Amino acid sequence: MKKTLLLITVIYFLALFAVPCYMIYDYHDILSTGETYKIRVGAYDPYDPFRGRYVAIRPLLTELRWGGENIYLVKDTEDFVVAAEKTDDTNALGYVKKLNIERYYMNEKTAPLVEAHQRKAIAEGDLVYVIIKVKNGRYAIEGLYINGIAAEDFVK
Repeated sequence: MKKTLLLITVIYFLALFAVPCYMIYDYHDILSTGETYKIRVGAYDPYDPFRGRYVAIRPLLTELRWGGENIYLVKDTEDFVVAAEKTDDTNALGYVKKLNIERYYMNEKTAPLVEAHQRKAIAEGDLVYVIIKVKNGRYAIEGLYINGIAAEDFVK
């Protein structure tokens, strides 16, 4: 009886450890091998008392603003998304099962500084965008960029 209980406990902890490891692997796999898409964004004031500070991003394309299910991203020659169309073709290159980008999490201290740079850049008409990687209907945010410079570089 004790050996069975020990075996069940070991299997349980292995499964408990395997799930987050797979999630981390899957996220990094999308970032390293996914198709690149750039989405122009606007800004609004963020704060989440449970998750902390983040830089809020709001896609300028209305089709992407409130999240889209089963969409196909159409990009131009510079990888910027110019349209999003509903589709059921899961084999399409730009197919995303559920796209909802509204937050870019950063360090608690640097997020407000980046937010200020982002607001200023948007007010001045500069180019602010996020780069996402898409693979097999899933996506991962690679970074936030202001005029081609990574957001993290503004606080160094």
